[in-house]
This record gives sequence, structure tokens and C-alpha cells, in this order.
Amino acid sequence: MSQQPNQKHQYLFKIVVVGDGGVGKSTMIQRLITGQFVPMKITIGTDLASYDINYEDISVKLQIWDFAGERRFRFFLPNYARGAQGCLLCYDITRYTSFQNLQEWYDIVKQNTNTDTVFLLIGGKADLASYRRTVERSEAEEFQKELNIPYLIETSSKTGENNRNAFEMLTEAMLKQRDII
Repeated sequence: MSQQPNQKHQYLFKIVVVGDGGVGKSTMIQRLITGQFVPMKITIGTDLASYDINYEDISVKLQIWDFAGERRFRFFLPNYARGAQGCLLCYDITRYTSFQNLQEWYDIVKQNTNTDTVFLLIGGKADLASYRRTVERSEAEEFQKELNIPYLIETSSKTGENNRNAFEMLTEAMLKQRDII
């Protein structure tokens, strides 16, 4: 069956967004979906959102699983991570403990997904960098290299800086990982 000239290829990718509570995961997702800065309350368990991204002649629907960062919900993560093609591994550049806990988040997702899951390291709250930064970019780059994470990006849900870019980068990387582009 031949494809019509202006018909798009369509894909669905499941992505998980993980990191400590309060690093800005839900706010980042709301910024993507609404285009607005919407301060969020604590996520209980997990939230699910979807977002469509077009890449050339390809239409991608992201199924975004926003996972609660509180320790008491952590035992749910292995089940939610299964089948994820992408992961946004998030920390707050102003809260060093959120960076220290990344290895644990990474390990949980890595152990419960396929070997071709694409990770993207997100340093949130970049708008506070000039006066509250506690995680230096060089430290994040070192962590990125150790775990062979292809991308590191600092974002701000408040200003919108790199917010959409993070999801676009992950989408492009997942398409490349599967030899779609």
C-alpha cells in the first residue's frame, strides 16, 4: 500500500520524567503543554500527559509519564518505567542533593527499560543560576560522560528557556536510535 504524498509517518513514544521531588518535573511538563509557567503541587504517584511534536514529515506523540519524586512512591517506578523509549533525568541546579540522587533514579529506569532507552539529563531552574547554583555544569557534564548520556540541557520552566528544546532533543534522539531518521 503506497503512502499519500502529504501523509505523515506517525509514532508513539513513552517517556518517563524522573528525579527528586521539587526539582520542577511537573512544572516543566505544564510549561511544554500550556506554554505558561504554572507552579505545581506535589505529584502523588504519577501523572500522564501527551504532547505532539512534528519532525520533518514525522508526527510523534509523546506519552509523558511524570513520576513523583518523593521516596515513598519510588517502589512504583519500575512498573511505570517498563516500555519507556526515553527518559528525562532531572535535577535542580540549586539543590545539590537532587543531583547526588540521580544515580539511583538512573539505575531504576535503566534496570526496567530496554537497552535502547534514550536518556537526557535535565538541570532545572536555570533562571536561578546566577545567584543560587550549587551544581556546576562541569559536574553535570562529568556525570553525563560517566553514564554515557548523550545530552545535557539546562532549562527554566519560569522563563521557558530550553523547555521545548529538551523534549525536541529527546524526540530526535529516539527517532535516530530507531533508525527512523
